[in-house]
Amino acid sequence: MRASSSVIVQPPLNPAPPPSDVLVLGAGLAGLSAALHLGQRYRLLERADRPGGLCRTDSRGGFLFDATGHWLHLRDPEARHLADELLPGGWLTIARRAGVFSHGVFTPYPYQVNTRGLPPEVVLENVLGFVEAQFGEGGRALRERGPRTFAEFVLRHLGSGFARNFMFPYNSKLWLVPLEELDCGPLERFVPRPSLADVVAGAVGAPRGEVGYNATFLYPREGGMEAFARALAARLPRPAECGVRPLAIDPLRRVARLSTGEEVRWRAIVSTIPLPDLARLVDGAPPRVEEAAAALRSNAVTYVNVAARESRGPPFHWVYLPEPRFRPYRVGSASTAVPGLAPPGCRSFWVEFSAPEPLPASEVEPAALSTLLELGFLGSRDDVLHAETRSIPHAYVICDRSWAEARATVIGWLEERDILVAGRYGRWEYSSMEDALLAGREVARRLA
Repeated sequence: MRASSSVIVQPPLNPAPPPSDVLVLGAGLAGLSAALHLGQRYRLLERADRPGGLCRTDSRGGFLFDATGHWLHLRDPEARHLADELLPGGWLTIARRAGVFSHGVFTPYPYQVNTRGLPPEVVLENVLGFVEAQFGEGGRALRERGPRTFAEFVLRHLGSGFARNFMFPYNSKLWLVPLEELDCGPLERFVPRPSLADVVAGAVGAPRGEVGYNATFLYPREGGMEAFARALAARLPRPAECGVRPLAIDPLRRVARLSTGEEVRWRAIVSTIPLPDLARLVDGAPPRVEEAAAALRSNAVTYVNVAARESRGPPFHWVYLPEPRFRPYRVGSASTAVPGLAPPGCRSFWVEFSAPEPLPASEVEPAALSTLLELGFLGSRDDVLHAETRSIPHAYVICDRSWAEARATVIGWLEERDILVAGRYGRWEYSSMEDALLAGREVARRLA
């Protein structure tokens, strides 16, 4: 007698989420915030292995490394309330200790109000240039007309001395384009603008208090900055689908084809992925939109994480390096701000390099170690326990003269098709972690 056969169908381990009317692309802070404020009406896709985007923390040998310096500045009351809810009692408030290394000496940041200790001729040039920009005949034209580029913004508000000795060389190293090509609008809120009394007080060694938007910042007590992203992801009513990315988006059929092979229908899309990448995914873009997307530029940042035995180095959380003799533009030590990020008796560093494309480890690691040695952060190369090189492909959006119009063209065309953007790379802007949270909230409210 032939035995009967039967097939037992097991339910899938990870059943597909129910249909949704909003597709959220990217689970960084902006995407997580958008999903949280949308409620149940979304699917959240993340191409990486876990949510958080650049707000991630990697562990190696007892050290915790963020993707370069990630310090949280919250001014919006709702955003601060959310952070406190997500990590109750889990935040440290840290007073900034940042510096600038130039002319062989460290000065506190902001440079423009802390010039005492520099060579006297440099201090004099800085102060006189500031006075001329604010009150002199040489600065009259910019005062009356107003700055149109970032270079003019610096000359108008800080003067030729500060421009030559810090602002121009540092920002040229970071942006890799002439500052005359940069739009001042997106950058000006990040540049402290002192009074004459502030400048003179800093020149004679009598600073009048901390200046700038980041004088204090928040950081999780445990787990690195990713602890915040994890807590935000855990609050979502529906988890992010990791390892999934869109391959093509059809705005006429309202269908997106995913890397899983699935086609998903959508009423609206919230995208936090890089705007030029998004434009290439959407079918039917006219030539003017393709040309505008091609005009959007950015720099990559390659950074080296360095784990070292403790040394009696400068006590700064991060240091700016304007001089061209240093290949990096900035070095930082997260464990100086939060000792729990390194094992006892050790210290962690990150060293940042800007370039059009990611740089190889063979190029940046020797430069990173030699810079840390010259600045006194390392006593010797024998102090280094390990070093690891990582890159951020679209680290800094270049807000050049064509940026505003090109960005508006692409975003406008997408929004006509109910594809909205949020976040630093979705909106293709220079912005902060708090801005990402607020952008996600804003776009969710628009859809509501």
